[in-house]
Amino acid sequence: MIHYCPSCWAEVPGGPKCPACGADIHALAQESYEEKLIRALNHPEPTTPIRAATILGELRSRAAVEPLINLVYSSSDPYIQEAAVIALGRIGDPRASSPLRRWSSEGALRVRLAAQQALKKITGE
Repeated sequence: MIHYCPSCWAEVPGGPKCPACGADIHALAQESYEEKLIRALNHPEPTTPIRAATILGELRSRAAVEPLINLVYSSSDPYIQEAAVIALGRIGDPRASSPLRRWSSEGALRVRLAAQQALKKITGE
């Protein structure tokens, strides 16, 4: 089984400290579920950010709005971008309106369509 540091996502053999970044792995384990999901948005294995974004959307996590916006900008994977955009629509926070307008007219088709749907949920446009 592969273990990852929940701070830098480096592969780790286990133990109390990450050998790559020095993070206290036991302290990070005490984070809330929502905080762990937000941290998982940056996981290197592509299905993990998709799952995390989906769950954050279902939870309507307002704390995840900025990290989800950042994920769309930083990822080149249209499936990850789409999951983050759908989550933003489910959350319904107006802070996502401006980026959603931008994404509704540029990028991969699946991201554009998801952004158009999310924008309708938030602004009624």
